[in-house]
Amino acid sequence: MSSRIWATGLSSGRRGAAAALLFAGALAGLLACGRLPTDPSRSDLTGYWNSFDRDLYITNIQLRMIQPAPGRLEGRWTAQGRVDGNCPPVVPCGDSGILRGRNEVSQVVMEILGAGDFVGELIKQDTLKGIIRSSGLNFHVTFGRQK
Repeated sequence: MSSRIWATGLSSGRRGAAAALLFAGALAGLLACGRLPTDPSRSDLTGYWNSFDRDLYITNIQLRMIQPAPGRLEGRWTAQGRVDGNCPPVVPCGDSGILRGRNEVSQVVMEILGAGDFVGELIKQDTLKGIIRSSGLNFHVTFGRQK
């Protein structure tokens, strides 16, 4: 009975092997876990982005973004037209404002202040695709990064 330890019935050699197997399983489980969808993305969206799609009364939306910290977006936007629709038909006009948002593992979320909220994803290194929610409507937009 001296080769038996506690009530488990395992010898000291088997107990060591079982502990090593348990440790290896726990380590594999930790390594298999990915990053959370809301963690900051490793991609950097700094730069100039442009979309020719329409958001209610504006088009040719241009974003100038910086990413001062992982996952945090800041910048400005400009567009042709006015977000309130008060643009005379024969006189070109434009609108602009600030933007702020998050670049997450699973999505990009931006407040394009005055124009609406963007929710989408980085589908390629230089392509953002998603929707701008404005006045209760969804407008599908694709932004390309300018080189």
